[in-house]
Amino acid sequence: MNQQITILDAAMGKALKTQGVEIPETIWSANAPLVAPEKVQRIHEENTLAGATMITTNTYDVIRSDLKKVGIEDQFKTLNLQAAGLAQAATKATGKDVKIAGALHPLNGSFRPGRVRSVEEIEPLYCEQTEILAPHVDVFLCETMSHINEDIAASRAARSTGKPVIVSFTFNE
Repeated sequence: MNQQITILDAAMGKALKTQGVEIPETIWSANAPLVAPEKVQRIHEENTLAGATMITTNTYDVIRSDLKKVGIEDQFKTLNLQAAGLAQAATKATGKDVKIAGALHPLNGSFRPGRVRSVEEIEPLYCEQTEILAPHVDVFLCETMSHINEDIAASRAARSTGKPVIVSFTFNE
């Protein structure tokens, strides 16, 4: 039996902090492509060279509601495409056969199951993001989900693209 083991990359947000990139509470790691895209790519490359066989797009908190808080909601599509592009550039730079996972995340705060809205309300938001990312990723990672509604909405949106889907739940920090 031939089994394949997938090694995921390290947490991008924490890696960005160690690189000195500002991680504001409002848009968290979504700030990195705006102020230090070269560091995002370098972190992807470092993870790949350290043995990761799957890297994750820096799309955690690239969501309209958070971007709106800082007046850059109009950059939603651009930031998603840039995140995918930085992951692709890192893969090309290392020459490694690495899969790219499109990160989908909670839409109303991590570790906040009480804030999760209905599937019908949030699924279209996930669909918009998956449609942007699908041509540039190999798989979708619904990460840090804390409520089944998040998982259902994100998974349905991701599955509608025909890409494989991975789900992870996290219930506290």
